[in-house]
Amino acid sequence: MKTKLLEVKDLKVVFHLDGRVIPAVNGVNLDIAADEILVLAGESGSGKTVSALAITRLLPANAKIISGQAMFLGQDLLKSDAEALRAIRGKEIAYMFQEPTAYLNPVYTVGEQISEAIMLHQSKAGKEARHAVLELLELVRIKEPQRVIDDYPHQLSGGMNQRIFIAMALACKPKLLISDEPTTSLDVTIEAQILDLLVDLKENLGFSLLFITHNLSIARRIADRVLVMYRGRIVEEAGREAIFNSPRHSHTKELIAAYHKIGRIGDGSIFQSKIVLEK
Repeated sequence: MKTKLLEVKDLKVVFHLDGRVIPAVNGVNLDIAADEILVLAGESGSGKTVSALAITRLLPANAKIISGQAMFLGQDLLKSDAEALRAIRGKEIAYMFQEPTAYLNPVYTVGEQISEAIMLHQSKAGKEARHAVLELLELVRIKEPQRVIDDYPHQLSGGMNQRIFIAMALACKPKLLISDEPTTSLDVTIEAQILDLLVDLKENLGFSLLFITHNLSIARRIADRVLVMYRGRIVEEAGREAIFNSPRHSHTKELIAAYHKIGRIGDGSIFQSKIVLEK
């Protein structure tokens, strides 16, 4: 049995809004092993993103964690102080989000933005930091890294910016990468390339991947295990094939039926493209 890298127990999160207390996450339990791809699937509003952000307490000001543990390598992140969390965020646990242009700063080059984490967590600067950035750009299979390093986000395609985001997330060689709907804004061809790239990087670098999605065809393509979330709870857990072949919860069956209906699951042929260098 593989070592558990992260173990979340009885996580409950509420939001305070206009004098009301709104439950968002209601007793979530999940764990992810070293070198595992865990897919957290469910419809929008089910609590997937809130659960992921709560792990390192990156929640908005009106959110409150009312119970739970998030044990990461023996440390309860929900009880850690701010300094301890800063040392973990970006270095040990990194995040990727959908629509990378919303998170990339338009006034800085992509090289400057990738190097920020390198300078902060690895104490590299100048030529050493630039060399590290170039290595990362090559790692995420960006063509002409010597040119791209000095480009701004608006000069690059959505697929290129998502690769930049991956490079930023992996800059400090995290043990856990949390990817929250990172391919939603991409067309299916680029989506397939990004998914293949993430799986390949995970195999080569040895990090664990928590992948959040509403798209069950992605789960079937990349997951070792799948958790289905519904109304703030984990309602089903199974291996990749078992979740599709023998779904138990009614919501899981609804999600599978919906994607069969629009042709997104089938034999996965929509995702049979190979990784290519992004132009």
